[in-house]
Amino acid sequence: MPPAEPPRIASLIPSGTDIAVALGLGEYVVGISHECDNPATAGRPVLTSSEVPAAPATAPADVDAAVVDAVRAGRPLYRTDMDLLASLSPTVVLAQDVCDVCAVPGRDVADKLPPGAELVQLQATSLAGLEDDLIRVGDACGVAEQAMAMIHRLRAIRFEVMGRIGGARRLRVLTLEWGDPPFIGGHWVPDMVGTAGGDNLLVEPGDPSVRSDWAAVGAAEPEVVVFMPCGYRLGQAVDEGRTLVGRLPDVPWWAVDATTLFSRCTPAAVSHGLHTLAGILHPEVCPPPSAFFAQLLT
Repeated sequence: MPPAEPPRIASLIPSGTDIAVALGLGEYVVGISHECDNPATAGRPVLTSSEVPAAPATAPADVDAAVVDAVRAGRPLYRTDMDLLASLSPTVVLAQDVCDVCAVPGRDVADKLPPGAELVQLQATSLAGLEDDLIRVGDACGVAEQAMAMIHRLRAIRFEVMGRIGGARRLRVLTLEWGDPPFIGGHWVPDMVGTAGGDNLLVEPGDPSVRSDWAAVGAAEPEVVVFMPCGYRLGQAVDEGRTLVGRLPDVPWWAVDATTLFSRCTPAAVSHGLHTLAGILHPEVCPPPSAFFAQLLT
């Protein structure tokens, strides 16, 4: 059902665009971020740009160094074309308040919005937080019923995955969101690992990802490594993951499409991500992960 008064949505974050599309609002998205890649909004005006080099074209260690230098110097990592944003006359602007490194922080644009525009901050750091984000977007865009229907579908997926796993032994899982230096998966990732029958090492559910080192990683004694470098597609993760497996040579390594499955907290990511993790961790009771999403490296 379309909203009674169609919104004009400007999305400054890929997860915002993906959520809008999931709620049937793709045709009302008038502007997107430079990282948005949802086919439903292809060709829309691009509102943001990045001030740091992109991986994997740039070595991971160099990307990390550039981010650290910019933060220490107080330089913004992202810029928003406010003139273009104003020209699009949005009624809803989707931003985020979770990770300053990942996308434009909502506070950077909060006091500069065009007249009549409502800022909706995506704040999910857990699967429950995704439900809250869906409600906020649904309310702001006039599709509250669609948002609740999506929440019920996501809960059904979680229950289905947990039901398959049942009382199977939980594995010790190392989720790597970056390889050089190693960052451990945080925010909603530990929640997803827990739902799929594992224990996420070194980071608790809801906590942000943390910089670590290989000594600490080895001391955690993982039983499986899931390499999910932020913003990488599967092929890119496979290429880099193969250079890292020697760090933990006696542990199975899986490379995954992080962009699709884990870098964003969206309905599609949670659905595909949970099924992928369940297939990796519990192949005895769950279907194997899709070859489009995951590849065993060792």
